[in-house]
Amino acid sequence: MFSVQLSRVPGAIAVLALAAAAAGCSGGTTAAQSAANTGHVAPARAASAYTAAQLRSALLTSVNGVRPAGRAAAGTYGSLPGITAARHSMPGVKITPARCANASGTGLSSGNFGKVPASVVTFRFATVAASEVLLSPPASMLADALAHKIPAGCTRYRARIGGKTYTYRITQERAPRIADAATELNVRATGPATANIWTIIYRSHGVVGAVTLVGQHASKAAAEALTKLAYRYAKAHLTA
Repeated sequence: MFSVQLSRVPGAIAVLALAAAAAGCSGGTTAAQSAANTGHVAPARAASAYTAAQLRSALLTSVNGVRPAGRAAAGTYGSLPGITAARHSMPGVKITPARCANASGTGLSSGNFGKVPASVVTFRFATVAASEVLLSPPASMLADALAHKIPAGCTRYRARIGGKTYTYRITQERAPRIADAATELNVRATGPATANIWTIIYRSHGVVGAVTLVGQHASKAAAEALTKLAYRYAKAHLTA
């Protein structure tokens, strides 16, 4: 979901794997063209249930005694640090086949989410990094957050980054029962360096939550456990 990579995982690799979700990409023949499309995001169509400040107060403040790696950020989804970093990292990256440029995205890839209230916090553990994002789209957009499907023929594709080639494999996993609905995605990159990324997105009353784990030892079990913890905390701290 967010580009929260360990220092041993090259940033461009993790960013590319999640760029469609993080940068709000919408089609294109190369990653650079997709990133260029993010400059024009549509405003939210109706009122959100929560403000960015309220969402920030509902983010996890510790995980197994580990405090956040930095101060939680809040604002519009398109302005969050991880989003802008992903946009700036994409130019010059070539994906083959080109139709798979957005394969690792999610429903949040839609530019319509760029203006909705959002907040993000990140954590660093021994071998894994994690992020939690909360958004409050209008009710008419809640279902869209989980609508993305991997395009046909794009469960595996190649990317050329800085003169090096990486292979990406994407799997749509069966998501756990969280909130009203949830979706789960695993992205693995192999090549000169490797990345293993798990993302779970859920929707509930007025809120979309997304948890991402990045690291060679990131796992489905850990992603699901952290998402359930994040959901319970957010539910307890948000009141409409």
